[in-house]
Amino acid sequence: MKNLYLLAFAIFTVFSYGQNFQNIKFQPNVNHKARNLKQGLNSSGDSLILESSKHNISQVDIFNEDFLESVDVNSDKTKIDLNMLPAGNFIVQARVGKKRIIMYVQKRESAIVAYSQRNKETQNTGLESPEPLPNKNKKKSRKVIYYWAVQKTNSNFGSTKSMKLVYKDEIPELIEKNRLELQSDIGKDNTLVIYAIYDKNKFMNKQFRNPKYYSTVKRSKYFNIVPYYSSFNEVEILPNS
Repeated sequence: MKNLYLLAFAIFTVFSYGQNFQNIKFQPNVNHKARNLKQGLNSSGDSLILESSKHNISQVDIFNEDFLESVDVNSDKTKIDLNMLPAGNFIVQARVGKKRIIMYVQKRESAIVAYSQRNKETQNTGLESPEPLPNKNKKKSRKVIYYWAVQKTNSNFGSTKSMKLVYKDEIPELIEKNRLELQSDIGKDNTLVIYAIYDKNKFMNKQFRNPKYYSTVKRSKYFNIVPYYSSFNEVEILPNS
């Protein structure tokens, strides 16, 4: 999986296709085996349009090392909003019949957003669990810089499941949005579950090998299996120290 991501990144350095005002580029799959799948961006360039002339599209996965979104389609065509993507290079995998057709998307961020993001990564102010006073009989707190957010949403285009790394200061907005969705008819079954991550690299390695890793393990050194927040009970639980 990691090699596939590195391949996507390398391809983007030498080739890109179609840029729009949202700084989104899309590279279709031009292999003859993908000839029955129509691929492209919509007129405004912010959504991916896929249409199969033979078999139904069962699922579309969009991912990189820090982000994974799976869209259940089960139809011969779909429209996927790309505005929800963070900045970065992404692999798009469409499951059409028994085939898995690979495409690529790149989304650039504005200079202002990039500057703000760099400040987060260098300062990490307020993003770590407070350190306890020295106590030889007490274990040291684990640093929590990243969180794993799992969202399931319903819309007129079908159901979508997204999984991504977020900072702590992004969580209140995610929770507020989820609670508003739960009050609507179309979003009443939407869910949001957030986990604290202790070791990003090792957690993501496990997660890419098994997309259900976060929900299937009974114990882990890499993340807190008890959710920091869950819309199932709407009770916030602080990560264990």
